[in-house]
Amino acid sequence: MLALFSCENGDIISTSPIDGLTLYWDHEVFGHEGRRLRFEVSSTNELVNDYELVFNTIIEGRSIAATLEKSVDEGKCPFFPMPVVGDHDPSKCYASGEFYLSDKELAKGIYSLKISTPSFEVVSELTVDDEVVTLEIPVNDYLKSSIKNVYPIPENLLFGGVVYQGSDNTNDAEEFLNGLVSLGLIETTVPDYPYRYLSVDQNGHPIDKHWDPDNHDIEFLYRMNNIDFKAIFESSKEYFSQTNLNIVLFTSSGDEAHLSKKEGITVVYGH
Repeated sequence: MLALFSCENGDIISTSPIDGLTLYWDHEVFGHEGRRLRFEVSSTNELVNDYELVFNTIIEGRSIAATLEKSVDEGKCPFFPMPVVGDHDPSKCYASGEFYLSDKELAKGIYSLKISTPSFEVVSELTVDDEVVTLEIPVNDYLKSSIKNVYPIPENLLFGGVVYQGSDNTNDAEEFLNGLVSLGLIETTVPDYPYRYLSVDQNGHPIDKHWDPDNHDIEFLYRMNNIDFKAIFESSKEYFSQTNLNIVLFTSSGDEAHLSKKEGITVVYGH
């Protein structure tokens, strides 16, 4: 049995029927698209072929519609020899796809989120707040998710670590961190939420790591205070060139830089 439906150009797209969807969602920062919610859906039933599900997303006022526009047949499911778990057939796989909602599109408030396929649609409630985004899915037979709350990492943060071997380099690490403060950055804390990219202790401070033999990772967390990331990166390069420090920098706007004695320097600026 095939499900038939039309896409924007009028072509008829066929796919095996989708009995239901499971939803994984989170908040991402790194990438050319900027800060956004990412929704990843997979069919609840296994299929003989591997299908990419393509959604069209429209936001009108407080209504969000994510509609399955087409499916792309990727051919036979890839076979991975492994122990069979439960009723899973290793020759079959799950259709899957993604859609996104940009932070710029979502003001604080309550939205209806309708996820539709040719066979069913489910309308849920998406609540956007400063610290947490909540998805309330009504009891239904078609859409399930184990995730109710997602915590977007706060804006205007610089975080990362200084990694080195040998306690004799600790003074250089401290000088580097003092240099960041001299630029105008302000040491800060965040709530102990399960952020995707940042872990803190119960008091909101970043967590240092130490391991044998005499290795250290000193973590930091600053409010950027309108300091440009390029200025931070250039200052970090000076310390990197004059010391035995490895430095990793991230911002919650999607910038990142890796300054490694083994792998060199890479930098990506966010949008």
